[in-house]
Amino acid sequence: MHFASLAVLGLAALSSAAAVPRSALGSWYVSIKQESAAIGWRRNQATAVYTSDSYPEGITSTCVYELLPGRDPLETQSCDGGFSYMYDGQTVSLQQVVQKPSPNTTVFGSALLKLTPNAIGRSWTGNTTVEVTAATA
Repeated sequence: MHFASLAVLGLAALSSAAAVPRSALGSWYVSIKQESAAIGWRRNQATAVYTSDSYPEGITSTCVYELLPGRDPLETQSCDGGFSYMYDGQTVSLQQVVQKPSPNTTVFGSALLKLTPNAIGRSWTGNTTVEVTAATA
């Protein structure tokens, strides 16, 4: 009897997992880290891993922004080719150019993301999964 109830629980878990909608266009697992210091230094980094049927092993992309008071250049920003993000304090929006299944396809997606401060209050981190909601070729 104990085995039968475990089997039923297993089937229930499988059926509820199958009911979770997934974008046929893929998704990103994104992590954002923001850091700052009293001297005005600031660094933001977003790292996202895009996966889809065409990219099951994933594509990892990173953007970094730094503000370095007293340095030249004062600000630097870089993103891996074809990837960009925006974070407004509540929502992270991503876009990326991919080559499969069609060349030069741009995929887009957004999701809510809350950053959590560290104990000192100089670093904030958060992560979420962002489903692709639109694509253009």
